[in-house]
Amino acid sequence: MDTVTHGLAGSVLSRVFTDRSEARAAFWVGAVAAMVPDLDFLLISGHLNYLRDHRSWTHSFLVLPFLSLAIALLARLLFRRARLPVLWLFAAVGVGSHILFDWITSFGTMFWTPATRARYSLDWVFILDPIFTGTVLLSLTAALLFPTRARRISAAGSALLGLYIAGCAVLHARALAEWKRIDAVPLGANAAVLPQFLSPFRWLGLTDRGEEIDVAFFDIGPFARGTADPRPPRKWSEILRSLGDYYPPPERARIQRFAKPPPSAALSAARAIPDWGIYLAFARFPLETVDPEPDGGWTVIVQDLRFLPWFSGPWEPGGTEGLRRQPFVYRVRFDAGLRLVERGFVSSGRR
Repeated sequence: MDTVTHGLAGSVLSRVFTDRSEARAAFWVGAVAAMVPDLDFLLISGHLNYLRDHRSWTHSFLVLPFLSLAIALLARLLFRRARLPVLWLFAAVGVGSHILFDWITSFGTMFWTPATRARYSLDWVFILDPIFTGTVLLSLTAALLFPTRARRISAAGSALLGLYIAGCAVLHARALAEWKRIDAVPLGANAAVLPQFLSPFRWLGLTDRGEEIDVAFFDIGPFARGTADPRPPRKWSEILRSLGDYYPPPERARIQRFAKPPPSAALSAARAIPDWGIYLAFARFPLETVDPEPDGGWTVIVQDLRFLPWFSGPWEPGGTEGLRRQPFVYRVRFDAGLRLVERGFVSSGRR
C-alpha cells in the first residue's frame, strides 16, 4: 500500500480508540506511526538491498512494541497532556495497520523479522487502490468536519474498509478457483492470482509448472470484455484505455506459457553471483532467460512475472512496439570465457 494511504488509514483507525479530548493526538500519532515503517528506505541503498530488506525490520510484529514506544515518546514532546500508554496505543494501531495493509498486497512482508525473513502476502488488494484510499480519505474528512461525531464516523469508516477488504478476499478466492480451472493447474503446482490496477475484479493468474510458467490476465467482473487482438499502448495517455482490452472473462483468457531455460554454463555462472541469490529469494515467479551474444558472450536475465504489465510480455532486447515498463528486471552479461562484464537492473523506457 502506498505511504499516504497508510497514513490516512492509521489516522482513522486510531481515532476509533479515543474520546474527543485526545482526538488531535489520535489523528496525528496514528497517521505518522502508520507512515513510519516505509521510512526504512532511508536506511537501504541500492535496488537489490531494497528487494532484500524492504518490509522487514520496520514491518515486523516483533519490533512493533518497541517502534511504537519510540514514536510515543517523541509524540509526548508535542502532546504533553496525553498519557504515554495512550500515545503508545495510537502508535501501535498505526504501525500495526501498516503491517496488515501491506500483508494484503502481493509484494511480500517479513512480519516476523528477525525470527524469520519469510515473506507473507495475501494477494487481495493492489498496492494502489482508489477504493481503499477513497474510503479512508472520506472517513477522515468527515471526522474532521464533524468533530462531535468523529469517533463514530471513524468506526463506521473502519468497518466499511474492513468490508471492502473482506470483499476483495472473496473475489480473490473466486479468481483463484477460476484460474485453477482454466489453466488446469496440477496438484502441488505453485499457483496464484494477483490483484490488478484500478479494479478488484481484474487479476493476473500465474502457475509455475516446473518446466514453464503460465500467465494470463482476466476479469471476473460483470463488465469484462477484452478483445481478441488487443493493441499495446504506444504512449502513456493510452494506458488506461487499454485496460479493458487486456482483461477478458476467464473463459476467453489468453494463457501465455513461458519455458524455463535448460541447464547451461551461463545460467550456472549467473546463479553463482550473490546478487542473483538475493533476487531469487525475493521473487515468487522468477523467469530466467539465457541469450547468446554475437561476440560469443552471454546475457542472462531474471524477472519476477508477478510484476508483468498487462500490455507486454517478459522483457526482451529489441522490439519497437509499445511501452516497456517492467520493474525489477535484473541482467548480467558474460564474455566468451564466462567472465562477468556487466550486472544490474534494466532501466525502463520505450521498446
